[in-house]
Amino acid sequence: MVWEPFLLAIGFGLSVSAGIYFAILWPQVEPLDDDELAALDAQGGPVDEPEPADAEPAGETKADAVS
Repeated sequence: MVWEPFLLAIGFGLSVSAGIYFAILWPQVEPLDDDELAALDAQGGPVDEPEPADAEPAGETKADAVS
């Protein structure tokens, strides 16, 4: 039996899998620290802070949501 095609297929599959991993999963952006957020806020830069979970949607009150 000839093993070379099987070994080439395994090697190629591993290299493609590693390439996909490094292209998609590796470069995830890490969140900004509090110091970096404060520096951006002081410079007037855009700061996207998530709203608290218990925040009400704009233009809607609790009485409107219940009825």
